[in-house]
Amino acid sequence: MPASRLQAHVSTCDGCRGWAQAAGALRARVGESPAQAAPRPDVMATLMAGTPEPPQRTALLSLGEWRVVLAVVGALQLLLAWPTEMWHQGHASAHVVHELTTWDVGLAVGFLMLAWMPSRAWGALPVLAVLVTALTGTSLYHLATGDAVPGREVVHVLELAGLGCLWVLARRVPRSSVVLRLA
Repeated sequence: MPASRLQAHVSTCDGCRGWAQAAGALRARVGESPAQAAPRPDVMATLMAGTPEPPQRTALLSLGEWRVVLAVVGALQLLLAWPTEMWHQGHASAHVVHELTTWDVGLAVGFLMLAWMPSRAWGALPVLAVLVTALTGTSLYHLATGDAVPGREVVHVLELAGLGCLWVLARRVPRSSVVLRLA
């Protein structure tokens, strides 16, 4: 990453600025200050010499807009899941309907929480990817065998949309697992 982009990011990101300050404090604690350190070759500058700045991509949506989309997906998922519990009709037992509704409501609440706290996206992504993939896979199987009504399976499109939004958030928000450990 070019130094100009790195410096621009650190100047606007509280988490990275705090990490840089903690790293500086660690250097001072060890007893080596930049003035005392022996000069070292700047390997990155050598590697980056002649490398042009990458072109700036314009994002489809801003981070805040992706969060709103994920919240809307979560709210719609919640609205579609809850009536299934109350107006159960069909060939599935009440127990199965209760459990499936619980999964759908839990997923909807998860999407809403992750829209509110996007720094948790990386941690939630693997679990939600498995859950959404499994739910979508079983839905496709039941549609193919005629055991499901297509109109009632539309909720899985929202699950896939929510997973897509979560993936975008996970890629754009710094990981919350960056920790500076002092011995």
